[in-house]
Amino acid sequence: MTHGATARTGETIWMLNSWMRYVATGEDTGGGLAVLEQRLTPAGEPPPHVHANEDEAFYVLDGHLGATLGDDTAVSAGPGEMMFLPRGIPHSVHVQTDEVRCLVLVTPAGFERFFAAIGEPAPTDDIPEPTTPDVAAVAAEAARYGVTLLPPA
Repeated sequence: MTHGATARTGETIWMLNSWMRYVATGEDTGGGLAVLEQRLTPAGEPPPHVHANEDEAFYVLDGHLGATLGDDTAVSAGPGEMMFLPRGIPHSVHVQTDEVRCLVLVTPAGFERFFAAIGEPAPTDDIPEPTTPDVAAVAAEAARYGVTLLPPA
């Protein structure tokens, strides 16, 4: 991508009981940032985990999203608010309404490839029906990207 150009990849996937649309990838930003639109329900909450390589931020468009950082720091965000989850700190994300729509920002870019690796192309813009993920396969793929899944608190 040329400096200052607009990225709109538009590819959509179903991933761990949520819907995602790629807004910008590392290829679009020279590796600096990835941006994804995500829609999820409580069934799409990721397990507790820790990132070794990237920071995450969630900018909430609709609904309310919460997170627990470390052992006991709770944060939450509603429409127009953002949660920042720094690398190296274990965290879990909690959907506090029936559905949340947010922008997920990952810096540096690269981790967005994990979502495609464990997801599948979304045939619709609907959130998929909940399924039980293969936790061992998800954990193995996450480890390839420097993310460690943790046991539930």
